[in-house]
Amino acid sequence: MFTRNKEKIHFIGIGGIGMSAIASVVKAIGFEVSGSDLSKTQKTECLEENGIKVYYGHKAENIEDDVTVVVNSSAISATNEEIIAAKEKKITIISRGEMLAELMRLKYGIAVSGSHGKTTTTSLISQILLYANLNPICIIGGNHFNLKSNACCDDCQSEYMVCEADESDGSFLRLSPVINVVTNIDNDHLDYYDNLENLRVAFLNFINKVPFYGCSFLCFEDSTIKDLAQSVHKKYYSYGFDEEYDFYLDRDSIYFDKNNTYFKVYHNKQLLDEFAIPLIGEHNILNATASIGIAVYLNIDVNTIKEGLKTFEGVGRRLNKLYDKEVIVFDDYAHHPTEIKATLKSIKNAYKDRRIVAVFQPHRYSRTEILFNDFIHSFDNVDEIIITEIYSAGEKAIAGINGEILANMIKKLNINNVHFVEKIENIYTKLEEIKKDNDIIITLGAGNISKYSHEYVDNILNKR
Repeated sequence: MFTRNKEKIHFIGIGGIGMSAIASVVKAIGFEVSGSDLSKTQKTECLEENGIKVYYGHKAENIEDDVTVVVNSSAISATNEEIIAAKEKKITIISRGEMLAELMRLKYGIAVSGSHGKTTTTSLISQILLYANLNPICIIGGNHFNLKSNACCDDCQSEYMVCEADESDGSFLRLSPVINVVTNIDNDHLDYYDNLENLRVAFLNFINKVPFYGCSFLCFEDSTIKDLAQSVHKKYYSYGFDEEYDFYLDRDSIYFDKNNTYFKVYHNKQLLDEFAIPLIGEHNILNATASIGIAVYLNIDVNTIKEGLKTFEGVGRRLNKLYDKEVIVFDDYAHHPTEIKATLKSIKNAYKDRRIVAVFQPHRYSRTEILFNDFIHSFDNVDEIIITEIYSAGEKAIAGINGEILANMIKKLNINNVHFVEKIENIYTKLEEIKKDNDIIITLGAGNISKYSHEYVDNILNKR
């Protein structure tokens, strides 16, 4: 690893969920860390409380002369003032993925990849290892409620490191995990990969990167992964609902109560036990099965695995229940058609006799354009739909692609209860018009919709 305590590391866009986690770990290891972001947030304030110097606004003078390396994400433009200043000062510039790879290089790395479910699966694995007193270093793409953070580095000398492996820009191929997980492969990030075949090849290369003494855990419920497995030449374990898989999840054993989902998992056709997680949905049970498989592989006692899963408190913006009285309000990160369908199906199965009101904020013009037809058919389990304008995430608008057009196309499917709200702050008024007692209200999207979901709940509480 790079020489300890000599380098000063500067992160551009340090407030991002991935960047902030890496910066926190680097700081905990003992390096001097600074960073910049466009505005102050709860995350940047936490970084400052941990002794990290944060500049607000991207400016050339933020790159001080003693900075050794600058870390940037794919969201940072080459014309960024700090990037230009670093080049002028001949300071090394590396990607977030390269920094993560450097952190993992000397650890027993467990890397979780897939189009959906990375954050939840990473969090579940982390919780089991933490409960087993293995004290892993954790880098997570969401706030792990048990940790009250998206990162953990209580023991810098820990043998284990658990992290998400981001496929969006190909950076997961820089990592060198001993164990990796692939939860699914879907048609996302095609703006980077151009086509699904290139995406498949990237995942295959990721799977085959494990060393001869490592292994992969592959979800065979995903047909693309099951097909790719024929070309995998490293050791792997399959998991899913078929009793022929290495880790078999018995679908008939699944049941749900107010707080937990219960299910039985078998390994090599032998019952491991019945497990419980405070999550709903088959996709989350599959994520839990992957975490159980890894824990078994690491020789963690089954009772410890069970108790570790029981103590899991959840992760930010993954079906978080914000309110539960005359209505229930959930908030979720789902922003891809597959994620939206899975989330809404989970709610429908858990609350069969209740109306579902979905508020969806599309994320990125490019994603909306590429997946437009899939988005139109994503709301089958919904009784009322509110569509907001697209959250651009810095992208330029694309002609013929906007929230209103998406809403109108959904209406053409003979769904009359579709409402377009141009200004997102007006969703409060629209919700008050259409909601009924006993409704399930869920906000969906990867932009700033969560802010409005929390504010809506605050409004309800203020009226009580």
